[in-house]
Amino acid sequence: MPQQILSLLIAAGFVVCWSSGFVGGRLASALDTPVLSLFAWRFLLAALLVALWCRWRLDEAPRASDMRREMAVGSLTMGGYLLGVIVAIDLGVSASVTALVTALQPLLAAALAGPLLGERLQPRGWLGMAIASLGVALCVADDMQQPLAAPWWAYLVPLLSVVSVTLGSVLAVRQAPAMPLPAALLAQLLAAAGIFLLAALVVGGGRLSPPTLAPPFLAAIGWLVVLSSLGGYGFFIASLRRLGVTLTSALVHLTPGVTLLWAAAMFGERLGPTGLAGMVLAGGGAGLAIRYVRRSGPTPRDRDARRVPRTWSAGETPDAAHKVPSRASQS
Repeated sequence: MPQQILSLLIAAGFVVCWSSGFVGGRLASALDTPVLSLFAWRFLLAALLVALWCRWRLDEAPRASDMRREMAVGSLTMGGYLLGVIVAIDLGVSASVTALVTALQPLLAAALAGPLLGERLQPRGWLGMAIASLGVALCVADDMQQPLAAPWWAYLVPLLSVVSVTLGSVLAVRQAPAMPLPAALLAQLLAAAGIFLLAALVVGGGRLSPPTLAPPFLAAIGWLVVLSSLGGYGFFIASLRRLGVTLTSALVHLTPGVTLLWAAAMFGERLGPTGLAGMVLAGGGAGLAIRYVRRSGPTPRDRDARRVPRTWSAGETPDAAHKVPSRASQS
């Protein structure tokens, strides 16, 4: 498969599957089963499926040090991130606006990725981030005017998710990938399962609500395991490895539009004119930011390589954009 098409498919899969998590949270919050218990079962089931795949397909067991590192990443990008999202939705923040607030994550990611990873935005890229953030603010303002709006402080909860997933993303790419993607996904799922299991036990007084065979429960758990866990985080890891932190984070700006389509079709949620204008600004700003990402300095995969900083597009791979010149060309 051509590399540009593969990058595009990974980016598209990430946007679609990542946005499904917000809808899954809404499905979970509507059940009688406590949402934290449901998410604990979700990650345990997803981890079991990936473990069976690893047992079948992988010949070597990963090293303990690599597992610990990936579990640290998963505790931030899955556990901490989703815990904030679920709490926000449970407090009454709509699924689409929760997605928009967490879409502020690219700003923090771009600020950290520059000094830590050598991924920098050109001035027009920062302009795109600013436009996208303005769109987020408009959508939040529109949602807060609704009759059943959440308390103002509830809109701060998703910001904790922003910090968590950004730190996890930076940690994930500071070193070259040492584990196959399925093994890395397994480690991260286990970490998230532990966090939600602990949270469910604390909130439930030491009791974890058992799963049921009721159709709503099975539909919610199936949605969360297949689309959000295996799809969303599988594409997330693949996108971080292939596109980098800044580009992957910029793609997050595109998830609110997809989330809005999910929420409108399934729950009848609608944004007002202000919110729709904000959605357009968020998407346009994200596109501008994606176009003007600059990589300067070697990646962990080839930190010893000498390369000249240049701009690369969303459809171009980092390896292609920063191909090390041959000795002939250097001479």
